[in-house]
Amino acid sequence: MPRDFRTDPPRLLGSRDPATGETFFPPRALAIDGSLRETEPVELSPEGTLHTFTSFMGTDYGQVDLPEGVRVQGVLGAGPHEIGARYVLQIVGEGEDARWRFTRA
Repeated sequence: MPRDFRTDPPRLLGSRDPATGETFFPPRALAIDGSLRETEPVELSPEGTLHTFTSFMGTDYGQVDLPEGVRVQGVLGAGPHEIGARYVLQIVGEGEDARWRFTRA
């Protein structure tokens, strides 16, 4: 299974429908309208705005709005967290153990 991010520089990898401009994360192979139109790969912005967050069993999770119009849901770095604050993509670990999260800017 291919990764949905790259490490240098840190970027999430999404896709864009060339006909509508709609952007997706995680990436999709085909448009969502049933046309079987292929999407194109796109690198997403490494910064966004925290939309909402929660904690569960000692881990913080949040939804970050990126400038491309995508709302990404994932793990957050250590708090405190603030809705509306800027968050940046961070890669933790190396090699096959590498994972992404958003941390407060």
